[in-house]
Amino acid sequence: MRFRVLACDFDGTIATEGVVAPATLTALERVRRSGRWLILVTGRTGPQLEMVFDRWDVFDRVVLENGAILVDPSAGTERLLCAPVSSRLEPELHRRGVEPLAVGRAVYAGSVRHLEVIREAIRDLGLSLDLVVNRGGVVILPKGVSKVSGAAAALFDIGETAGACVAVGDAENDVPMLAFAGCGVAVANALAEVKAAADLVTRRPAGEGVAELAGSLVADDLAAELAAAGGMGVARH
Repeated sequence: MRFRVLACDFDGTIATEGVVAPATLTALERVRRSGRWLILVTGRTGPQLEMVFDRWDVFDRVVLENGAILVDPSAGTERLLCAPVSSRLEPELHRRGVEPLAVGRAVYAGSVRHLEVIREAIRDLGLSLDLVVNRGGVVILPKGVSKVSGAAAALFDIGETAGACVAVGDAENDVPMLAFAGCGVAVANALAEVKAAADLVTRRPAGEGVAELAGSLVADDLAAELAAAGGMGVARH
């Protein structure tokens, strides 16, 4: 078995408007029964994810806040993987009219329409932070934190490597994770830049595409899909 891990984004990938279809969950459970690991990697905070999705138990690890938090659902443990964004930033953003502002344990998120205001606030406070634009939103992160760093922590936790991982996503913040994995997959509804960065693109969108990917993974370890794509992804790791 070459690919022993499937790492999935949430919004726009396994979920459509926050809802994961039963057929998608069934397909993911088949992947896990095949002896593979499942990792969920999302930009959502824990409370935001809990509001729409309660089947964390399907996954061996859940990465929250775009790489800042690692959860082991079976053990009920949660680990902060970085120092939080400076607490000085939140009141300054509110003062400058950045609303709504989502505040996680380690990251903040707002609308991309406030991008320049956010940049100015960070500069004026003398902070060193990363900004990730993602489908109309902007996530403010501690330096070096990303879906790649979160996925790497999850893989280390389960004793696996990037080369053994298939990663699937749809938006800008998924691109580095797709490049990091042994095989990067874009669902059919993904942005053009995500498809361009992927080794494979599913025929179907979102959860249906993930179910399609899951079936190919269980059937032959993606051998047929990779052969049809000209063997892409084979030599990266």
